[in-house]
Amino acid sequence: MSVKTNPKPYFSIIIPCLNEEHYLPDLLKSLNHQTFQDFDVHVVDGNSDDNTAQVAKDFKSKYSLYLHSTKTRSVSFQRNLGASKAKGDVLVFFDADTTIPKDYLKKVYQAYQSKHPHFLTTYVKVDSDKASELMFGLLNNLVFEIGKLLNLPFALGAMQSVLRSAFIQVGGYDNNTKFGEDSQLFQKLSEYNYHYTLLPSPRYTFSLRRLQKNGILETMNQYLKLNLSIFLKGYHFDADYDMGGSAYNEKEAVKIGYIKSLQPLFQKLRKRSQKQNQKFKQILEMFFDTDQ
Repeated sequence: MSVKTNPKPYFSIIIPCLNEEHYLPDLLKSLNHQTFQDFDVHVVDGNSDDNTAQVAKDFKSKYSLYLHSTKTRSVSFQRNLGASKAKGDVLVFFDADTTIPKDYLKKVYQAYQSKHPHFLTTYVKVDSDKASELMFGLLNNLVFEIGKLLNLPFALGAMQSVLRSAFIQVGGYDNNTKFGEDSQLFQKLSEYNYHYTLLPSPRYTFSLRRLQKNGILETMNQYLKLNLSIFLKGYHFDADYDMGGSAYNEKEAVKIGYIKSLQPLFQKLRKRSQKQNQKFKQILEMFFDTDQ
């Protein structure tokens, strides 16, 4: 099924999957149309119940595509497994429902050549034109910028990129982390003093399928509860957050107060902001004013 074999590609793209037969083809097609073609692809399937594995096998591509199967259904484990099989100098992790424009990898490659980061991500846009849903992308980009300024990098697992050597040194993703493993990895890399870059362009498209299935309030309640647990308990807690195309069954919404639940995050950001200039601190105080 592989059109060409490159023993040492520049990028190795790793895609963890579970029941993604409907979404995976869109990502593979967007990879097929890339103007930069020095990469291979590693699809890591968690023993899906649908035709995900067959979709990957049958996909006609311009690049080398490898299918790895595991009975362990864990996004961290599957990403680490893909990384262990990869030969590229730079690892790029995508979620199966991510899509990218045709010049995406070219611009990421150019950033590695000109800025020389050890790890990076890019701005996100969402697959929606609704104002209420567009805000999700804008807020994520704002969080990315704040994290960069405070040396506390945040990222979505939908797209993360890191030099393979740096990934190996920090031990990759934490297999014991069920939620937040994406930002946890970037913060580990930052603690090792690896150089981080955030690119406003290009932008990958983030799927809002979870939000559109469960509704804005329920989805935000879930994210707030999970992030609160990270700040109170650390990354190792029993998270109710499933991966895969079957993760969208209706669940009872968690009733929590938005402002109070975010208080630990605000306090952490404010503490970090004291190391920055006074103007930025004032911006944070205005943006995170919990008295309003």
